[in-house]
Amino acid sequence: MALVLGATVPGLTQNVRAQGQGGSGEAGQTRQIAPEEFLRLAYSSATLQGQAAQLAAGRETRPEVKSYAATAAEFRLGHLQRIEAFAKERNLPLPSVKEFEHQVIIENLEPLDYLALSRRYAEIQLQALGQEIGIYQAASRSSSAEIKGFAEQVLPELQRQQEGAQKMYEAVKP
Repeated sequence: MALVLGATVPGLTQNVRAQGQGGSGEAGQTRQIAPEEFLRLAYSSATLQGQAAQLAAGRETRPEVKSYAATAAEFRLGHLQRIEAFAKERNLPLPSVKEFEHQVIIENLEPLDYLALSRRYAEIQLQALGQEIGIYQAASRSSSAEIKGFAEQVLPELQRQQEGAQKMYEAVKP
């Protein structure tokens, strides 16, 4: 699964990973993301996480997962609406479908139940949020003031989501 999520933003993910592992971070700091690429990746990631949250919240899962997923589903609904409004105001296109890798993740999550679903959802959330934060960090270095401002506004919210996901993961990890 890490390979699937990593395939979505290959260069960006490697730069973010290097920063997180004590690398110099220079490559990651110079990597900018075009507004269209940012919106495509951010929208697909938010859609993936929203669908995964609805799935986990609507099924029989561990209480910690069900609680986090219900909150995450609400967050993602609002987040998607903000991305859509941002794109519409600037006449920027949004993708009509999720990234292929994101669709595969949802399809692989659907047949799982209770503990397997709880654990896989927690893993997906940690990985997807880590990658999404990397996307928003790259956008916060954008030469576009609008993209930069939007990213800087959303980053703290994503970091709070990541903290909650980490707690959820700790409760269900093997």
